[in-house]
Amino acid sequence: MSEFLAAFQVHRISRFEEGDRLPLGAGSGDTPIDAILGLIKQTTQKFHGFPLKSAPAKTIYTFSSSGDALNASIAIQKELDALNAKNYLAPINLVTIGIVSYTNPFTNLREDERSVELASFLAESAGVGELYLSEGALNALSDRESLQCRFSRQLIRTGEDWALNAFEVYWNPTEVELGKLKLDPNIVDLDIQPIRSFGLKLVFTVLLLFFAVLVMTVGIEPMWLYFVQLIYR
Repeated sequence: MSEFLAAFQVHRISRFEEGDRLPLGAGSGDTPIDAILGLIKQTTQKFHGFPLKSAPAKTIYTFSSSGDALNASIAIQKELDALNAKNYLAPINLVTIGIVSYTNPFTNLREDERSVELASFLAESAGVGELYLSEGALNALSDRESLQCRFSRQLIRTGEDWALNAFEVYWNPTEVELGKLKLDPNIVDLDIQPIRSFGLKLVFTVLLLFFAVLVMTVGIEPMWLYFVQLIYR
């Protein structure tokens, strides 16, 4: 019985700026999206994956184990890396992947329709070419210690009360950010929360400007006397 889902979203990125003239024969090594979807199908079958749903440039497969879903996804990413390296003139083909469990970790109930939507949501939320695991899929892995993975961020779908912890998986050791592989999801990471960091800086800047204008208007000596009176009042 299928217990896990993997959603694959294909992206194509030109290596040239819009309007640039491509060299003669630049498209000879191009790989169409259908060929990428075929590569996904062929690779997932090796890891006992079965097609569930497909759309233009997007497909979803089911797996009996989280390990099979993850191994198939990593194999696909490595195949694409090799494919992109063969022809530096053709567009770059990347796949964004989201892997989730059919079982809701908050209710311990199997939710088929919600899980399909969640897998698509996770793939859409990941950066282009990234591989995301849900916390349920991560906890189901039998060999987590050998996995190069770190907590990335929390995601909330519209209409849901629970936040989804997304974990990014690395298949190339040179891409791993050392020191961030085993972060606690509850720790505030300013690198992935730029809004909070920017807000604190903005408040501090406004207060500093207000104090500077006050000093220029009233004068430093009256301000100093006022603060002394406040302290000894």
